[in-house]
Amino acid sequence: MAERASVGSVEALGAFKPAVVQFAELTQAALSAAESSATRTLDWLTRDRGPQLRREIQRLQEELTRSRTRMISRMDTMRDNPQPKVDDKLEFEAAKRKLRGAEEKLEEVRRWTRVLERAIEEYRGSVSQFGWFVRGELGVAVGALDQMGAILEEYTQIGRRPGATTEPAGPDSAGGAA
Repeated sequence: MAERASVGSVEALGAFKPAVVQFAELTQAALSAAESSATRTLDWLTRDRGPQLRREIQRLQEELTRSRTRMISRMDTMRDNPQPKVDDKLEFEAAKRKLRGAEEKLEEVRRWTRVLERAIEEYRGSVSQFGWFVRGELGVAVGALDQMGAILEEYTQIGRRPGATTEPAGPDSAGGAA
């Protein structure tokens, strides 16, 4: 049994093609933007934030050493059990807290750098096939749409050719074999 084609609008294929092309372009741009954003964040962590915190830790270590030296030098050595002055001890403890905080931040930067590196690799792996599909298969689909449009246009012209005795199949008719 022969199947029959019902061609409603060849223009619909022509109108669909730009949407497919736009989808492919927007998808590729979104995939690139996502990877670029993650890569920029990773670069910031490794090239900016990490070195900045290492410099800060070095500065705070020096500050802690100065605070300790100042506290020891101001102790009353005339007493049997010399004790640091309260202000000096508070300053020393504050310097230790700042240093500990900076060291914790650096450890967090290292941890998040590893996490982000793994996430970027997983992202690349998971979207590579989709990116390949968008770049390759949608281009093939656009070509197929062009080919289908040309074939359907030719099909609809059969009844309009000089000397043709059949009418082209419309959307409501059952004419024309596929």
